[in-house]
Amino acid sequence: MKMTRTSKALDFLPPLVAFGAALVAIAGSPTWNDQGAGIEKITSTGWVVIGISFAALIATLLVTLRNHGQQALRTQIARTGREELLRGLEQVVRIFKDSQYWDKDNPRPTSPLDLLRSERRSALASLNLNAMSPYADGKGNVKWWEMFEDTATKGSLQITTTLQIYVTFLDAVLIDKTTRLLNSEFMSRLHHTRHIINANTRGELDRPVHFFWVSPDNHMKSGYEEFWPLVAEVMRLCSGNEDDWRES
Repeated sequence: MKMTRTSKALDFLPPLVAFGAALVAIAGSPTWNDQGAGIEKITSTGWVVIGISFAALIATLLVTLRNHGQQALRTQIARTGREELLRGLEQVVRIFKDSQYWDKDNPRPTSPLDLLRSERRSALASLNLNAMSPYADGKGNVKWWEMFEDTATKGSLQITTTLQIYVTFLDAVLIDKTTRLLNSEFMSRLHHTRHIINANTRGELDRPVHFFWVSPDNHMKSGYEEFWPLVAEVMRLCSGNEDDWRES
């Protein structure tokens, strides 16, 4: 509290000093005595003017240092916010990036935009989401659709929380792109994958349900073609490199 009051008080120093200088100017007293010798040429009024000038210099330096310190702090906070956004985004897309589904015939994608290629989409579209994945949650294997839904949900939660905490420090363009990503159609489908599975199994719990809504077919865009450019753009804004998948 004391530091905050001191910081606010600095804002009043320059105008107060200027007011003091104006009073001296109104008084009209000479600041220099030609009859004196050396330092004695400076009159009492002259010393007052020197004092005011020195106070103005100190006040300006203090305010400048305070402002630079605040800017440096804001820059550091903004950097932390971008790093947290990037971690949340990595959580959302990590199954697409690191999935054990990729092999020598379909190597891991090298960037978000790599997942827009037709062969990538076709490979994903053939994945049976209702099959057991090679991942485990501590209780046993989980199905592919559970992995996609879970990572999207957890990552979106981290992104949303980060936006709420750092909103006043982040760039407006980054906030806009990230918000569009969170509200995109494909993200919504990832959050509700279980409903798509339920609608397509019709009571047959193990019935195959392929990842059909990522197909390169023009009738199956489902926001997929909007999603990955947004991912790349948010990554670029956060890290300066849209191909920065980072290591999980």
